[in-house]
Amino acid sequence: MKFLSNILTVILLLSSTVFADEKSNYEILGNKRISDQTILSIIEFKKNKNYKIDDLNNFQKKLYNTNYFSKVSIKINKNKISIVVEENPIIDFFYINGVVNNKREEFFYENLSLGQNKIFSEALLKKDIETIKANYQDAGFFDVSVDTSISKISGNALNVVINVERKEKYKINRIYFIGNKKYKSSTLSDVVSSSEKGWWKFLGSSSLVNKNRINFDKNLLKRFYLNNGFYDVQITSSDINFIGNNQADITFSINSGDKYVFSKYELLDKEKNLNEKNIKDLKKIISKKLEGNYSQKKLDDINKLLNEYLRNKKIEFVTFFNNVKKTSNQRLDIEFRFVKKPRRYVNLINISGNTITEEKVIRRNLLFSEGDSFLDYKVSKSIDKIKSLRIFKDVKFKTQNSGNEKVDLNISVEEQPTGSVSAGIGVGSSGSTVSSTIVEKNLFGKGITLDGNVSIGTEKVSGNVGLSLPDFMNTDNTFNYNIFAITTDFTNSGYESKKIGNGLSTQYNVYEDISLRTGFGIDLDKINTNDTASDLYKAREGDYLTYKGFYSISNDKRNSKFQPSKGYRIGFGQGLALPGSDITYIENNLDAAVYHSISNDYILSLKSGLNTINSIGDEDIKLSDRKFLRQSKLRGFESYGVGPKDGSDHIGGNYSAYASLSSTIPNPIPDSWNAKSFIFFDAGNIWGVDFDDSLDSNKIRSSAGVSLEWVSPLGPLSITLAENISKADGDLDEGFSFQIGSSF
Repeated sequence: MKFLSNILTVILLLSSTVFADEKSNYEILGNKRISDQTILSIIEFKKNKNYKIDDLNNFQKKLYNTNYFSKVSIKINKNKISIVVEENPIIDFFYINGVVNNKREEFFYENLSLGQNKIFSEALLKKDIETIKANYQDAGFFDVSVDTSISKISGNALNVVINVERKEKYKINRIYFIGNKKYKSSTLSDVVSSSEKGWWKFLGSSSLVNKNRINFDKNLLKRFYLNNGFYDVQITSSDINFIGNNQADITFSINSGDKYVFSKYELLDKEKNLNEKNIKDLKKIISKKLEGNYSQKKLDDINKLLNEYLRNKKIEFVTFFNNVKKTSNQRLDIEFRFVKKPRRYVNLINISGNTITEEKVIRRNLLFSEGDSFLDYKVSKSIDKIKSLRIFKDVKFKTQNSGNEKVDLNISVEEQPTGSVSAGIGVGSSGSTVSSTIVEKNLFGKGITLDGNVSIGTEKVSGNVGLSLPDFMNTDNTFNYNIFAITTDFTNSGYESKKIGNGLSTQYNVYEDISLRTGFGIDLDKINTNDTASDLYKAREGDYLTYKGFYSISNDKRNSKFQPSKGYRIGFGQGLALPGSDITYIENNLDAAVYHSISNDYILSLKSGLNTINSIGDEDIKLSDRKFLRQSKLRGFESYGVGPKDGSDHIGGNYSAYASLSSTIPNPIPDSWNAKSFIFFDAGNIWGVDFDDSLDSNKIRSSAGVSLEWVSPLGPLSITLAENISKADGDLDEGFSFQIGSSF
């Protein structure tokens, strides 16, 4: 019996193995569109290899996974592998019916597995139906229904129509917070982005049931508790309870745990990456912030400051991490462990995709070159600089290790049209404007900007042609030249000015965030006063030639130049009307702005400015050079409508100053509209009349109000409601103002 058993075992082993020799012991049947070679490639068929039953099963899985076939049969037939397939049909016509939103429809056509001229399978259809339903449910359409209409045509082909009926969105009836929450529900309601339904919320989406928003709210709640001392907080669940009438209740379950306080910290540097002064400086940074109740935000802020210190001191290839330890009585000890990180240096920089733009345009915006240290923050800042050129649609960085602590950096850019011609119309409470602009931002592929514009307004007509040459003569400086002509006739100022001139300047970065601009200009200004002006005012009519030198320096530490939420910017500049000018003078300009984010909804900003101009000789400052405050800097008053007056004319001053404190506030407009609302307090003054001290005005003007800024389909829209708090006699109020413009 044992002998017979061994014989049977040998027979089974022989029968489960097939040998594929040079004569190709296989056959493929049933395939029409898919070639034999493609099938062999999919299963990775190799000649001169013994295949077992398990291998054949693996072949079958691979062929099914392609979705090319509805049936696959693989057998061993007379020492030959026999593969019999039945191909899935191909889609001749594909249409998604019932999708109202164009962006959603575009998303489906780009991301669904099925489509015109693609292979059809039931598995892919089921997957696509689930994708469509999930997309709608994430947007609040929980009753969405999806069905299909499939018809066979000749040639193993199908027409496929997917019908979508989205029905109504679900609104949030109530939001509940349960568990060990420590805070009132009204407080937590202000934390989450979702809100209960209300008739006034018809423009927004926060009152609609949205799974993605609810998950986001869970993160907001956890962040809130972590920032208020609850180190062990858990948001255990978020449930949606549908109650009919297209409404649902949302319940967040919270276990806040105990409240913790910071106890002590320890800075560990076992590898001796830091010197004594470094350690002393870092401890000073930590000790200033690490106190009171535990807060994840405090810890994050400390980490940011420590990283900035390492960068500023050029301490490379050193990083750190936090280790939080619980001690008795709800206290936390924090370790800051500084360790070495792998050294990496830039080996090669490969740039692709720039068919028009010269490679040096990209390279001069990199903060590193071949042989430099490879640091992540330099990469991110380089990407920002390249994107800020606005000549590329996309910028991608990829790294590839090249051995011996070296990294190859592959930069891929996608160019976009850089020339534009536009026309615009602006209408506002302070007048209207028609303008036309032509711009080329990448002239000859060298990153050169050439622009020209003409603007015709109620009170101002201007024309300008400008040229900007980056990296002028390989100096890393930007050279600017412009020619301009401006006619102004402001109703409140009592004079008309016609000025033509040109100017040239150069700009470069002294340090990473500090830039210096210097230049020289010549202009000819013809001034005429109104018939109703006083004799003293009329005496300042005439033609004035000015030769002007100027410079300005600025330090920009904002986290973004567009809608900043943190940091500051400060700038100072001087201009000097040189000998040979009809009136020689010196002017000074100081401006500053500080931003601080309290939360995503509340971003504080404080902006201020001081401008002075004084004659060097005996001549008085010409009328068009006198200082005024525009409505944008002192809201609640008309532009050129405050300050010293001569009769009915506001004549400006030798000095102007303003300060503006504002904060963004929530509004019911959908986030996708990118509309910002503000509350503000403005204060300012204009003073100093060199030709007649008796006309001076030293009254501080101030106002408070709300404003809305929105990039609407018709163009940028600005609406301001302001109430004066203090003013002087003769000041011109403007409690409501709006401005809207459009480009086409």
